[in-house]
Amino acid sequence: MLSKAISLFAITLLAAGLAGCGHSTHVAYVTVPSTNAVAGYRVDNSTGAFTRIFGSPFAAGLSPAAVVVHPAGKLAYAANQGENTISMFKIDSSTGGLNEVLPRTPSGSGPASLKINAAGSLLFAVNRLSNNISVYGVGSDGKLSEISGSPFATGPGPGNAILAVSEKFLYVPLSNFASVAGFSVGSDGTLAAIAGSPFAVGTGPSSLAVDPSGKFLYVANTLSNTLSVFTIDSSAGGLTPIFGSPFNVGTAPIALSFDPTGTFLYVANFSTSNISGFMIDAATGIPTEITDSPFAAGTGPVFLTLDSGNKYLLCANQSASTISVLQINPTTGALTTAQTPSTGSPPTSIFVQK
Repeated sequence: MLSKAISLFAITLLAAGLAGCGHSTHVAYVTVPSTNAVAGYRVDNSTGAFTRIFGSPFAAGLSPAAVVVHPAGKLAYAANQGENTISMFKIDSSTGGLNEVLPRTPSGSGPASLKINAAGSLLFAVNRLSNNISVYGVGSDGKLSEISGSPFATGPGPGNAILAVSEKFLYVPLSNFASVAGFSVGSDGTLAAIAGSPFAVGTGPSSLAVDPSGKFLYVANTLSNTLSVFTIDSSAGGLTPIFGSPFNVGTAPIALSFDPTGTFLYVANFSTSNISGFMIDAATGIPTEITDSPFAAGTGPVFLTLDSGNKYLLCANQSASTISVLQINPTTGALTTAQTPSTGSPPTSIFVQK
């Protein structure tokens, strides 16, 4: 009886600690398709240490490939690539745990990427196998309703989409067509092709990044080991290659992320399991590799994202089943490994709650 009382007391203290730790930790979610689940972690704001949330991983549909959190922080969505659906979860405000709300929403074939706008009113699902983007209005209860005209055709092999220039434009790499498709985004979420789209890039484009100023678009070309860089027409959305583009990078570049200031751009190189760092000229967009680059990552890095505290870069390592937590030197851009938590199964994406 005494040991049971002690256990209950410990659980109560743990729950209380989690409920009151919003100022010292935040939440990160990681898709682990091989277990049909989304893993949840508390991330320490100071150290970057990951602590698995009680009950994690949380069951989703078949082979979830991507996860996003609604800007209000109360709901999360996962793209279930293996069954062509989108799961919606309620987020426990005390623990960060996920509770799925059924039924799941039908999507196109092979949903592999999700993007939600800043207002939380629109959700975009990139369907890799049906070569299109499903667009949904998000209700006050979080439920998804596909808009009129959806899905919108993209071209072959669409990848991770990105919203740019105050969310007026959406860009998506077309891995099977060596190009990037660009769309203007209507107030209701309707997508219309930008003049000149698709725009030619290197072979096997896989990931996109836009600098914080919204002036330049960067494209990781996995099969040609290059980085394409474009200026973005802020009024029409057209893309124009900058002088010198494309630029040589590491082997099989697959993911991109900026530091919070836009001074440094990081490129995950899948085949060499490292991350190249570049200083970006704010006026021209030209990348210059920084000292000591590339920096070590785990085996098979596939996804990069900036942590919400802006101190760390998070790298999902598919082959190692780990997350590399890399501290960013704000002066030099150098990366230093701070933590390497295990995910247990190969991760494919990370979303950090702001």
